Amino acid sequence: MFGKRNRTSSYGIGRALYLYFLGLSTRNVAKAMFFLHKVKRSHVAIWNWIQKYRPKKISLNRKKIEEYIVDETLIKVGSELVWLLVAIEPENKQILALF
Repeated sequence: MFGKRNRTSSYGIGRALYLYFLGLSTRNVAKAMFFLHKVKRSHVAIWNWIQKYRPKKISLNRKKIEEYIVDETLIKVGSELVWLLVAIEPENKQILALF
């Protein structure tokens, strides 16, 4: 008769997934959602969202990177000097890593 009820908006689910894929655990995502958005959900609900909206696996037929460029610079962050290194693939101009 009616569709499944959604307690959480798509925006809230998207925010939770974003936090999870940034590296937070499901429990920490649940805490962050409560403090930031006043949405109280269990870590199990967040885990179910992750299973439902998991991105498709990337094909393993990747092209081997034969050439890359590494650049370094010294920047000032507050009162500290920090080295910033970046590795770039020149053909597609994609950033491979930041250190």
